[in-house]
Amino acid sequence: MLDADVAIVGAGPSGATAALLLARRGHRVVVVDRARFPRDKACGEGLMPPGVAVLRRLGLLENVLATGARPLEGVAYRRQGAARQAFAPFPAPPGGGPAAGLGVRRTRFDEVLVDALRCEPLVTLHERARATGLQRDEAGRVTGIVTTEGEARARVVVGADGLHSNVRAWAGLDLPRSPGSRYGIAGHWSLDTRGRRGVVVTFCDGHEWYEAPVAPDTLLVSILASRSRVPVTARTYAAAARAALPALRDADLVVGPLGAAGFRQRARVADGRVFLVGDAAGYDDPTTGEGLAIGMLVAERLALHVGDLLCERVPEAAAGEHYRSEHAALIRDRHRLTELALLMARTPWLNRRAIDRAAGDPSTLSKLLAVNCGYRTLWSLSPRDWLALAGI
Repeated sequence: MLDADVAIVGAGPSGATAALLLARRGHRVVVVDRARFPRDKACGEGLMPPGVAVLRRLGLLENVLATGARPLEGVAYRRQGAARQAFAPFPAPPGGGPAAGLGVRRTRFDEVLVDALRCEPLVTLHERARATGLQRDEAGRVTGIVTTEGEARARVVVGADGLHSNVRAWAGLDLPRSPGSRYGIAGHWSLDTRGRRGVVVTFCDGHEWYEAPVAPDTLLVSILASRSRVPVTARTYAAAARAALPALRDADLVVGPLGAAGFRQRARVADGRVFLVGDAAGYDDPTTGEGLAIGMLVAERLALHVGDLLCERVPEAAAGEHYRSEHAALIRDRHRLTELALLMARTPWLNRRAIDRAAGDPSTLSKLLAVNCGYRTLWSLSPRDWLALAGI
């Protein structure tokens, strides 16, 4: 039996960020993950500028850059078969600093974070260890986790175990949700990416293609679509990608494809001494590409409030309330922006007009990127901006 202040299920970017910050503040942390790192998974592999800032605060940015991660200057939108595209650079942070994001191979990104966990004296990392339940006392209070390697007693349990979180289900934190019908398929192509400035989104009828440079010689290409139409499957992915994206016609698919589905999740993010972070704390859709960054930003807030609880600076109820409030504030406008992006994706005439308008004047698109980065709110958009989104 292990004893720790915090038990974290999941060593992905959110769980690893929370573990590092808590350990650096003097708390004993045990982290369990059923994978052995490095491991691959379907992911957009784009880290938005706020996520790059978290890496800098963790002292890990140079380590990630050394993996061959590519700078992302902004996002371009286009229609399949159309010559025009709308490009907007990422806005500068309000407090100053670099405005670039990063395209980074998920295997390498996770490995940097997990290596940091392995080197942290107050972190005990168990790979290939599956959490099988929550440990409770006679009063029903959570006192740790049960794993395939034994029990781990902890004052706080954090679920960072992804979209289909077991911790969320065991703690009764699931909220009713519409299941949604979107799915994604991603693959990696051998291609010279050194001339690419950022992410490119191509709207087709009923689905979107996303291209992101993640290494000097590797391009991530993913499709997001609705199950109701099933335009592409894992078997037809390569042929469909080559048909939709001319740059791939002579390129080789070197990894994948990998798939993911069941994006829409809803949860209560804290109850008693159980907290959720990352995709386990709720999710909408990968369309805006901010999943990695927002997960790491939220992990910073979780570490702050869990740390206050462990040091008895606040009572249990207050720690949960503070975390719920800050989590809601961080995702509120991003949730609304995702709904707007989904509306654009499923409405061809609307995205066609919006792209044509933004190709000549990308100012509104730049403001939306600022909302996605958390630098401004949707309420700051003017009536003229909303008309521009409608192509008027």
